[in-house]
Amino acid sequence: MIRKFVAKNTRYDALTDFTPIIRLNETVLHIMVNPSLPINNVQALVEYAKKNPGKLSYGTSGVGTSHHLSGELIRMVAGIDWVHVPYKGAPPVVTDLIAGRIQVGFGTISTIAPILGSGKIRMIAINNGQRYPLFASVPTVAEQMPGYTAPPSFTGYYGPPGLPRPIVQRLYSEYQRAATSPEARSKAEELGY
Repeated sequence: MIRKFVAKNTRYDALTDFTPIIRLNETVLHIMVNPSLPINNVQALVEYAKKNPGKLSYGTSGVGTSHHLSGELIRMVAGIDWVHVPYKGAPPVVTDLIAGRIQVGFGTISTIAPILGSGKIRMIAINNGQRYPLFASVPTVAEQMPGYTAPPSFTGYYGPPGLPRPIVQRLYSEYQRAATSPEARSKAEELGY
């Protein structure tokens, strides 16, 4: 929905050009840092940014994404000056974070799962409303920064405008049934959904 506010030539209106079917899952977002920085939590990140205004850069998977909005919300709530570096997708964020070309990255669990525990990155916060069970020791941004609320990031399915209600109900039921199967739930949680 935010696309029309960040892109000049959006050819669709998310509110009228689609029929919502189901909000299937929420994506677990996180904040990671290059381990060479003396940053282990959000408070240390804010302090570092305040001592080095304009010198800390954070990478996201693009302009207008929930990652970008999260960085801007942190900037506003904490009163810091840092530089947004938008990428075309999440893997280049991780690559440049490891290489030290950026200092902070916003991402999803599925993007960093292969390198977690390698020492190449450090996860400092979960950027959702609650802690994620697979990383229960990692606090949320909101726990560390009063006044911050993470923007939603979810996977949903939509149909064409005016999709008949019986079809919407049928699709909803089928997606719901598939998504709540033990196998699907287990895989989704493993991938950070």
